[in-house]
Amino acid sequence: MFNKMKLAPKLALIIGSVLTLIFAVLIASTVFMSKKAISSSTYEQLEAISKANALQIQTIFDEAETVALNMESYLEQAYKIAADKPSWLEVPTDPAAMELCESSIYDKVLTPTNYDIEVYLRETARSSTVNNKDLAGVGVMFEPNQFQPDIRDYAFYVSEENASEDVLPFGPYETYSNEIYYQMAASAKKAVVTDPYKYNGITMVSYASPVLYNNELKAVVMSDIKVENFDKVNTTSQTFPSMYCTIYNQSEIIIYDSESKDDIGKKLSDFTPDQSQLAAIQNNMAQGNAFHLETTREDGRKVTRYFTPIKAADQIWWSLTAISNKDIDTIIQGTVFWMLILSALALAVIIITIVLVLKKVLSPVEDVVAAAQSIARGNLDVTFQIDSQDEIGILSATFADMTANLNHIVTDLKYVLEEMAEGNFTVRSKAEDSYVGAFESVLLSLRKMTSRLSSALNQIELSADQVSSGSDQMASSAQALSQGAVEQASTVEELASNIEGILGQVQDTARNAQVARSHSSESGAETSICNQQMQEMMEAMDEIGKKSAEIGKIIKTIEDIAFQTNILALNAAVEAARAGTAGKGFAVVADEVRNLASKSADASNNTSELIEGAVKAVEKGRTIANETAESLMKVVKTSETISGIVDKIAEAAAEQSASLAQVTEGMNQISSVVQTNSATAEESAATSEELSSQAQTLRGLVGQFKLHRG
Repeated sequence: MFNKMKLAPKLALIIGSVLTLIFAVLIASTVFMSKKAISSSTYEQLEAISKANALQIQTIFDEAETVALNMESYLEQAYKIAADKPSWLEVPTDPAAMELCESSIYDKVLTPTNYDIEVYLRETARSSTVNNKDLAGVGVMFEPNQFQPDIRDYAFYVSEENASEDVLPFGPYETYSNEIYYQMAASAKKAVVTDPYKYNGITMVSYASPVLYNNELKAVVMSDIKVENFDKVNTTSQTFPSMYCTIYNQSEIIIYDSESKDDIGKKLSDFTPDQSQLAAIQNNMAQGNAFHLETTREDGRKVTRYFTPIKAADQIWWSLTAISNKDIDTIIQGTVFWMLILSALALAVIIITIVLVLKKVLSPVEDVVAAAQSIARGNLDVTFQIDSQDEIGILSATFADMTANLNHIVTDLKYVLEEMAEGNFTVRSKAEDSYVGAFESVLLSLRKMTSRLSSALNQIELSADQVSSGSDQMASSAQALSQGAVEQASTVEELASNIEGILGQVQDTARNAQVARSHSSESGAETSICNQQMQEMMEAMDEIGKKSAEIGKIIKTIEDIAFQTNILALNAAVEAARAGTAGKGFAVVADEVRNLASKSADASNNTSELIEGAVKAVEKGRTIANETAESLMKVVKTSETISGIVDKIAEAAAEQSASLAQVTEGMNQISSVVQTNSATAEESAATSEELSSQAQTLRGLVGQFKLHRG
């Protein structure tokens, strides 16, 4: 059905399909990139919110840390100064001085140093509470007798309510030392932050830092932070209605939750039932860097959580900002919806425009198609009028010219072929100007056809004359050929008989050469065996030489033993002489040992001479064996050379025998061919007479055509 469609709707369909595919790819790519861009933008925006929220909480802890550091630094400097001035650590006894150093908190007279410390700590606590709205109160608690030896319990606390009033004692050591923040700071000896707890109906956490001097705990400085102060974090967004914020401490306990205050004190695991997701969050927390994950809450909501770390003393707390995935999906779906609507409208407008333009532009092609169909049916008398000057107009004009030219060519071909059918090969074209381009080869082919046909018929006529005269000569030649063939057959038979005799002699020579070749091979094999045995004898001679050398070493050892024995006998004789009468028997033994050593040396020398003679004889035998082996090797090589020559003679005799057999076979074939030629010559004579008669008939037929001459 598609092939039967007209060009305009077909092009519109093709272009529309391609455009639809392109638009689909573009839309899909755009949707993908838009989704990625929106997600990325959302992630960046929420990361920024999470970081800003973390910064808000971090600021609160930094304020508490600053208060603690300032107090610790002052106490450390005061202790160092007092160490250089011992009088500053003594309670004054002068009434005026006592009045100046009287404590404003306790009914005690303080040392000058402790008085300055009390004033600084008190005013710093009051100032921090008044100026830092995030701090609910600041307190300082000392270990027993650590503030001043005569004051066991020294502690005070300044809150928002009594900051403008006189500062009162906080209570005895047994009271404040049981507070969780005091115990944590005192045992850890570093800054700590407590879990949330309620105090006078207010949920708060405490920042506590120990005061150490010479690695000894002096006091604990603490700051209370109301959890409700965390409300300053950003928890709402018009773009993301589902956004909420949660603060977790290092133990994953909720310190603050913007959705419900009742969630404070619960753990992260209570809101993350999927254990794999919980493990992923905990693994990222362990690394201490900001991160985000898509998770499912306990109520089934799919949310994306953004975690940002907060430094709380020596702990890492986490600011969580989360939104429901539906918020992101809503933004993406809205973007995709409008993108699809606009793309569909644009595609519809483009396709309609293409259809209208193609229909208008391609309408003149229908006249050209009708003319082409008429030409295809054999009607070359077609006319049509196209007024446009575009490519279609040029196509139509060109098609009309082509039709007229084709009509001239067909008419001219009809005329030329009719003349040739009448036997007139001198005819020429009347419309040579119409044969242009590819048609020029048609005219050239027509000319070649008439020229070659005329030339062929002329040559046929000449050949007929030559055949007529040549057939007579062939007849007489055939008779002479027949007679010569009979004589050749007789000569060939005699030659074949002689060759058969030569063949028998050559075959006898080949058999004798083969026998000689066999004996030569046996001789070479025996010579090789002798050569191998000679090599084995040489190896045995070498082995005898080696063994003789080893015997020489043994003789040398015997000589050394005889020498050592002689020395021992001499030493024994000397010792026997020293021993006097008691050593006479030992002297006799020493003489006998010396005699044996002398005889062993003589025997060793004789044996050595005999072995040396044997070694020389072996060496001489080895030399003679080497010369014999070399001579035998030459005999082996000469035998191999002779064997090779005999092999070549045998091969040549075999090849001659085969060649003579082929010659004999060839002579027999020649004899047969000569006899066949004799019979053929007789038949050729008869055929030549018939050929002469047919040549006369051919000349008569060619004479009916008008041909080009010359």
